[in-house]
Amino acid sequence: MIGAKVLKYDRCAAPKSLTKATRLMEYSNAWPSFVKHYCSVINDIEIVSYEYIKQLKNRPNILLIDVREPQELKETGQIPSSINIPLGQIANELGPNVDRDTFKAKYGREKPEKNSEIIFHCRIGKRSQNAAELARTLGFQNTKNYLGSWLEWAEKEGLPK
Repeated sequence: MIGAKVLKYDRCAAPKSLTKATRLMEYSNAWPSFVKHYCSVINDIEIVSYEYIKQLKNRPNILLIDVREPQELKETGQIPSSINIPLGQIANELGPNVDRDTFKAKYGREKPEKNSEIIFHCRIGKRSQNAAELARTLGFQNTKNYLGSWLEWAEKEGLPK
């Protein structure tokens, strides 16, 4: 599973009915597209869809975190209701060093509880997968990845990529 390990998608929960030829796609450049279309879980992290993200405006209890760098957001914009915590700052901001009041003052949202639903996204879904896995190691049990991330959102919303 060379392609799978490089992309950290070594435990993709794909349907068992896929053919051997389809499973061999992991060795090609088509692997990221395959993952988006056939996987609902990667390394125990649930994958959410564009449609799921679109409904978040009606669910303020779910935290959507954009892990791109601030400069990237200046160039493209961001998904409504998301907050920006770059990947390199996730451990500190979600860890015990930042108290609830500081988090709320900085991000305008409540600091998530260990059982809160947290969805991560980035530009293409790789950094967000890493962030979701990192949050799991910090004790957050309900982390998810919007694998389509900014590129899918921008395409479907008619925004610059």
